[in-house]
Amino acid sequence: MDQDPRKDNPVEMDVDRDDSSQDPDDNESFKSALDEPLDLKELYQDALEKPSEEPSEELNDQVSTPAALTARAYQLEMFEASLKQNIIVALFSDRVMVADGHWQWQDSGRIWFLTPTVALARQQHRVLQSQIPSVKAIMLCGQDGVDSWSEQAVWDAVLLNVRIVVSTYQILFDANAHSFVRLDSLSLIVIDEAHNCSGSHPIARLMTEAYLPAKKAGLPVPSILGLTASPLKSNNLADIEKLEQVLDAVCRTPTIHREELLAHVNRPEMLVVSYGDSGTDPTPTDLMTRFLEAYHRLDISKDPDVLLLKAQRTERAREKLRQMITKKDTLAQKELRGVYNRALLVRREIGPWAADYYLTRTVSHMLAELERGEPPAQHRYIGEALRSIPIPAISKEPIQLSPKVQTLLKVLASHQQDPVGIVFVKERVMVSIVTHIISTHPLTKDRYRTASMIGTASVPGKARNHMDMTKKEDMTSLEGFRLGRFNLLVATSVLEEGIDVPICNLVICFDEPSNIKSFIQRRGRAREVSSTLYLMVQNASSESATDWHNLERLMKERYEDEMRQNAELELLDDPRIGSYPVLEVESTGARMTIRDARSHLNHFCAKVSSRSRYLQKEPYFVIRQVNPDPASPGRRTLLQATVHLPASLAPDLRRHESLWTWTSEKLAIMDASFQAYKALYNAGLVNENLLPTKVSDFLADLGDDPGHIWVKTQFDPWPEVAYAWQESSSLYSRRLTVLVPGVENPLEFEFILPVPVPYMAPLKLWWNATSALTLITSPEMQEFRKQEGTSAGPDHSYALLAMAFAHRFPIQGRQYPIRLVSTRRKLDVDGIAALEFDPRLYESSPQPPLVRLVDGRNMPYFVTKILPSKPPVELISKPSTDHADLPENVPYVVCKPIGKAVGQFIPLDAAQDQDSWTPKNGKLYRKVLPSTQIRMDNFPAVFAQVGAVIPAFTRAVEMSLVAADLMYNRLGCLQLDNLPLITTALISSGSRGPTNYERLEFIGDTILKFCACLTASALFPNHHERLLSQWKDKLVNNVRLCRASRDFGLDEYIINSAASKKWRPKFVEDYMDEMKSPISAETRQMSSKMVADVVESLIGAAYMCGGMSKALECVALLLPTPKSSQFKWQEIELSRTQLFEFAPKDAILSKQLEPLEKAMDYTFNKKSLLIEAMTHPSCAGLGTNESCYERLEFLGDAILDVIVVKRLMAETGPNELAHNDMHEHLSSVVTADIMAFLAMEWVIMQTDINEIDPTNLDALGLLPSSQSRITPASLVSNKEDWPFWRFMRHNSPQVGATQTATIERYLTLRDEIRDAIWKHNTLPWALLARMGPQKFYSDIVESLIGAVWVDSGSWKACEDVLTQMGLLPLLDHLLETKAHVMHPNVELQILAPPNKRATRTEFVIISNKRGIISSGTEFLDEPSAVDDGLVSVEPYDDTPEHDEVFSCKLFVGGKQVADVTGAATKEEARVRAAEKGCLVIKAERKVWNEAKAAAKEDKGHNTENGDANADNGQSGEKEEVPDCRDADGDTVMN
Repeated sequence: MDQDPRKDNPVEMDVDRDDSSQDPDDNESFKSALDEPLDLKELYQDALEKPSEEPSEELNDQVSTPAALTARAYQLEMFEASLKQNIIVALFSDRVMVADGHWQWQDSGRIWFLTPTVALARQQHRVLQSQIPSVKAIMLCGQDGVDSWSEQAVWDAVLLNVRIVVSTYQILFDANAHSFVRLDSLSLIVIDEAHNCSGSHPIARLMTEAYLPAKKAGLPVPSILGLTASPLKSNNLADIEKLEQVLDAVCRTPTIHREELLAHVNRPEMLVVSYGDSGTDPTPTDLMTRFLEAYHRLDISKDPDVLLLKAQRTERAREKLRQMITKKDTLAQKELRGVYNRALLVRREIGPWAADYYLTRTVSHMLAELERGEPPAQHRYIGEALRSIPIPAISKEPIQLSPKVQTLLKVLASHQQDPVGIVFVKERVMVSIVTHIISTHPLTKDRYRTASMIGTASVPGKARNHMDMTKKEDMTSLEGFRLGRFNLLVATSVLEEGIDVPICNLVICFDEPSNIKSFIQRRGRAREVSSTLYLMVQNASSESATDWHNLERLMKERYEDEMRQNAELELLDDPRIGSYPVLEVESTGARMTIRDARSHLNHFCAKVSSRSRYLQKEPYFVIRQVNPDPASPGRRTLLQATVHLPASLAPDLRRHESLWTWTSEKLAIMDASFQAYKALYNAGLVNENLLPTKVSDFLADLGDDPGHIWVKTQFDPWPEVAYAWQESSSLYSRRLTVLVPGVENPLEFEFILPVPVPYMAPLKLWWNATSALTLITSPEMQEFRKQEGTSAGPDHSYALLAMAFAHRFPIQGRQYPIRLVSTRRKLDVDGIAALEFDPRLYESSPQPPLVRLVDGRNMPYFVTKILPSKPPVELISKPSTDHADLPENVPYVVCKPIGKAVGQFIPLDAAQDQDSWTPKNGKLYRKVLPSTQIRMDNFPAVFAQVGAVIPAFTRAVEMSLVAADLMYNRLGCLQLDNLPLITTALISSGSRGPTNYERLEFIGDTILKFCACLTASALFPNHHERLLSQWKDKLVNNVRLCRASRDFGLDEYIINSAASKKWRPKFVEDYMDEMKSPISAETRQMSSKMVADVVESLIGAAYMCGGMSKALECVALLLPTPKSSQFKWQEIELSRTQLFEFAPKDAILSKQLEPLEKAMDYTFNKKSLLIEAMTHPSCAGLGTNESCYERLEFLGDAILDVIVVKRLMAETGPNELAHNDMHEHLSSVVTADIMAFLAMEWVIMQTDINEIDPTNLDALGLLPSSQSRITPASLVSNKEDWPFWRFMRHNSPQVGATQTATIERYLTLRDEIRDAIWKHNTLPWALLARMGPQKFYSDIVESLIGAVWVDSGSWKACEDVLTQMGLLPLLDHLLETKAHVMHPNVELQILAPPNKRATRTEFVIISNKRGIISSGTEFLDEPSAVDDGLVSVEPYDDTPEHDEVFSCKLFVGGKQVADVTGAATKEEARVRAAEKGCLVIKAERKVWNEAKAAAKEDKGHNTENGDANADNGQSGEKEEVPDCRDADGDTVMN
């Protein structure tokens, strides 16, 4: 939505400009209703003479919280009149009280209060909040981002339950024009400063374009209440009717209670003060002369603006260059002219000292600005001129003052009361100078505490004068004036209206008011009893200054002259503008007229243009003359305009012409803008609210990511299995082979279920840190039927469980959901501890059994050694408490228990591994048992090992059953055939399962991004790259994926919880009992990212099952889009074919690009695709059907990711990459710096370079011109190597200069970069940062890949190009050498998270030219290293011929860990500091970890010897280890 530039200004901006929002002839006034007895002219005169005001109050009372206001009779009179009809209330003050009655009387509908400025809106909002706290009132301004509220839902949310809205005029106009706020939703519109509503004023247009047509059509419209203090800007009483017609209201002032009104008026005494002639010599000062000489010495041919246009070589540039040189219309010329003209003004009005004071401050400020940051070329050009000006020493005390200023000082010094006043000056530049004089002159410095208020430049984007104050300074001055810290303000007309200031007793008009409205407003500021208004004039004897009436009459005469001039200008206006067509959207009521078109078009181009800094983003216009109209007076020349839009748009949308011919360029441009915007609307690039289209217009915005959400509890397959055991007549089995470490022959079981047994990938269940049991299910499944009336056959599950767990909890003789039947031998619980322990029998067993302690629990042990007799207690690590009482001369067994943590999906760590115990400190045996206390099992111990891993196996079966339910039911239409892949896709890393979805999610994310980019590009050929990026982001963001996952029901299939450490078996009977009870819906809390990730992992699994087409089927199933979105997933080949057909036919490849096509070893079917891929958006040679590379780059980026990820996924077996490693390699290889380097490395032989033969003097032009000619014989054909990047077509001198500078850095660094990659197997991030290539180098790599794929549809063709380019060989090299590819900035964030206070990181970057240019931490409340004095800065190097270099200090947790110097760029300094910091942190972490391990070992030694130490009266002392963990438990640096 277009934004009024005044929205963002806290003060009115009507300074130093003519208000372009108003026609000069449309001045407002007021009149009374026709039936009032008071004569209109009399009423007008009385209103001028007696402005109303309350009695004066103390200043402190004014700035405190507003007290409750009580309406007076004349205010109630106006309120009652406003209830009967639309009126315009004319009162100087207390106008809001009339509106206040409406707040309390209106019981329905919304009221909109309009003000001219943000400051006034804020003031009125504050009053309303204090007076009516029970009513919800809000204030809207540009700072709230109103211009970005482009959706109805946003407006509805903001205005929900709001009764009163306070805003500036433009906000309501735009909101209504775009149909976000309809008039029938409002009950009352209050218009403060209603006299502004004329001509093209926003509210005048709202009334004439929306309000009055709606009322005429019989539609509901709100009431209108206008408020104004100074109703006339001229004495043309006919303007009263105009204002009334525009606002559909009548002007009213109190008539019944006029006496009360006059009783509350305090009229200031007006004194006219003459200052006589200027009395100062108008001759410029020496400093002014030197400044003017420096200005004239400027060589305009070297002006950066001129050089820029010369380099562009376009028709548009040549025309602008001609005008620029003729008018000296460059930024530098205008800047310096403006400074000198302001100095002339100061010299004339204040005196020579003031002119030199102004110039000294200005030049010093400009030169100081050049030393900060990186000034643009125009400022450096200005600086060359300013440095040649010798700056004299200027007295701080004002001297040589003009009579006008001396008169002002005398007036201030002679004022009798305690002053509270305002000095109004006309020019902005005068404010700070006059303020300085009053504050330092002996006559006034002790009595007046002076501040200044200027306001903000009214032209958007206009540079602020250095003597202007900022918004913050202005508001500080105003607040200080309100609080009494200052008693005098020097201000421009900014304080005339719209800002609440204290009651004053002194107002001085340093310059005569420009109009009657200004005079009335200024006079009204002097409202205190016995106040004085001083009017400074040059000659007090003139009739115009003798009394009030003469002054008023003089102002009226002046405005009559203005009216005559305006009338003449009105004759030149084209009357057809009112009949020009209007673009109106029927569905929303949004509308646009020719007046709005250009601002709308500028806004659109700013939104859609390429983000490149080398491009002009605004539309440009070409004006051409047409045959004059024979019927027009004087046969005036007629004009038409053609507008050219940015290259980001489709070719048929880039050029538009005006519909009519016009007599002025401005109107022709407005017409062309309208036609362009209308075409954009018809093309779908402008939405139904007539704003730039966003994807949210099609796909609803789902809000922010909540972080965690409640989802369904995990689907439990076991109740269905238990029920099937009871009811099913069929059984299913697969052969289960178990490989046990150290056992030669595998064990084999029949794995039986009453439901189809899922096929599972080979499953490793870790027994300890180094060995695992491997369980393999056969691919073949058998189905057989139960014999009626019999059991389902043997079941060894019960015995296997009892072998491993009977000592921990009772194993009842019930049915386990999984049935395992050994194919070798019968297993029965009777065989547990069935045999007496016989050492000879045990040792002779090929597969020894477990032994069990005969203590009622049958604790199982593995025997590691048999001893002939009882060993000494000193040799035992954990001796029994009754060791001394045990028999001596019987065999003993050295044993170890079954660990509680066996059967894990991932290897055990040392703390969990009970097999990792080794003899130490003289302890040879961990535990020993006498043979008299143990018995043996009647079967090998390997069966107990199988029983011990049954819980993990059951968990794995459960995961497969969950995946099978999803694959065969909800995903059945996809006909997927790889259950292990689907199982993997559902398992999160937090579940500690046999696998997890991260690798599948990684490739699924890449495939989804590709499908989104491709489909959006094919469906919307007119959409520019930025809109396509929105489509991609909307389609694949986590919020949408999370919503889709829940809608599809995936949440109940996600496996995210780890197995319980306190496992207990659950039997069929348990599940059947639970099924008898009602089941309540249960939920669990889960990360929203995890819910979204599963969508991507399933897409990845589908891709692995059936390629890209199967993946797209999965995408369409899981991520459906509503029909209203205009987006529908479609087949890959269909989308590619559409893109191919969109490309222009019969394009001829230029000679420049032919070598590139040849070097690629690929022939394009459509040459236009190669042309488009190599065309930068700045290229001025874009033909009718040509496009720039942006859309192809958008698609090529996704294609490149797919190719790289496929290569990474191909690494299998021992080389298989983890998810994190894949992400690091992808983000490293396709980063802009790497691709730019490869674009420079890829050299192509360019042939047929025609050059002049130096031996041919004729061709060199050294002969007379009549004989000079170039013939084929004059030319020679050479061969030249061209790097790939040189084939990019562009027409930007900045791009050319950047390429030249970059290639110089590349040639300097090339060997180092190559050595680092190919010899040292690392990516040299710091060197790449030093090279500093721009993004367009990588853009053309991606656009070329996109072009090849669209043209061929072949992934291999793209891979071949990337191989020639060197990208895939680079990737293979990095994988083969296992190179370290992580970027230092990323690695630093992992080692020292910047969002944690204990490891907060701070980079302090220092320039040898500018000092510290960047510092600070993530925590605003933490002092920086600079604040703490940890950084010292060497003196600056001001030598111009020396380049700027950078250094960087890196602090982690307040400690400096890196200091680098000599960097060519800020990014290089940062990267090098990060690299060094990572090395330091890792070294310190290594030392800390070694100390921690040593301390732990010493602690174990002390524990084992604790008893001995206790006997000796010693205690094991614990070694102190530095605390290296923060409050969150994360390891940090010590």
